[in-house]
Amino acid sequence: MVNIRKIIQTIFFIYTIIAGIWFYVYINELKNGNYNIVKPSSVEGFLPISALLGLKRFLLTGTYDLIHPAGLTILIAAIVMSILIKKSFCSHICPVGFLSELISNAGFRFTINRWVSGFLGSLKYILLLFFLYVVFYQMNLQQIIFFQNSPYNKIADAKMLYFFLDISATGFMIIMALVLLTYLFKNFWCRFLCPYGALLGILSWLSPFKIRREKNNCIDCKKCRDACPSDIKVYNKESIFTVNCIGCRECAKNETAVQQHCLRLINKTGYYGKYENLLSIAAPLIFLLIFIIAYFTGHWNSPVSNEEYARFLNSIRSLSHP
Repeated sequence: MVNIRKIIQTIFFIYTIIAGIWFYVYINELKNGNYNIVKPSSVEGFLPISALLGLKRFLLTGTYDLIHPAGLTILIAAIVMSILIKKSFCSHICPVGFLSELISNAGFRFTINRWVSGFLGSLKYILLLFFLYVVFYQMNLQQIIFFQNSPYNKIADAKMLYFFLDISATGFMIIMALVLLTYLFKNFWCRFLCPYGALLGILSWLSPFKIRREKNNCIDCKKCRDACPSDIKVYNKESIFTVNCIGCRECAKNETAVQQHCLRLINKTGYYGKYENLLSIAAPLIFLLIFIIAYFTGHWNSPVSNEEYARFLNSIRSLSHP
């Protein structure tokens, strides 16, 4: 059976790699004085804090982030997708989620004690609360506008690139530790540490879709849990209505679940969906629709000129957080 979700994930991951290489070339061309090159705006998706600041300003004033509009657009798309079809951004679009699944599928998949898992699971909500506290409580509108227009923020995506190109020993060790933990414990970052996954998980409660287990058809094989990227104990639940569910429906796609008809997608009216794969198609379509609207309304490409960007690049290592 063709796994449409995996195909979509792979396409978006390949595009992310291409955009990263493109951005690297863009930076080097600017350094060499070539200003006739287009910046790949999608790299702003790796600036979640800037996007959160842009979201607060947008909610308060209706003013869109003009410095990193693509970053805000991607955050809005992720929020809309979560409300409509669960955490489908995590399961279909996010390149980190794709990598995490790849590493986990090649790993050992050790089980974490439920008390330890409960403690670790709280970490991403603590991180989320911290970011929400700083952005929505501590920072006022004037501070946000000042930050958005600062040289530091204008080339924050370049600073992110330099972080990986000239990574410190500490940064490298942290990344390797996360890779190892993901190899040993299924999707460690996504399950326990990603604050934006926590936000999207909370919003996914509003989604009308969920997986229901038909107890009379269940043979207690537990293959549903093995298939679940989030390691949810699907086999002992009537409905999978948890913030950790990314809406991938891998549990319902395993051979036993299909044969036994024990896991089915429903909406809140109780209607059993006959065309579950349409949700996998809907995920990128929603994302692309929001991208198209943003692009043609001037809410995708940054108005920061290549000349101004190059000028700040010359002093990038001395620019500090305002």
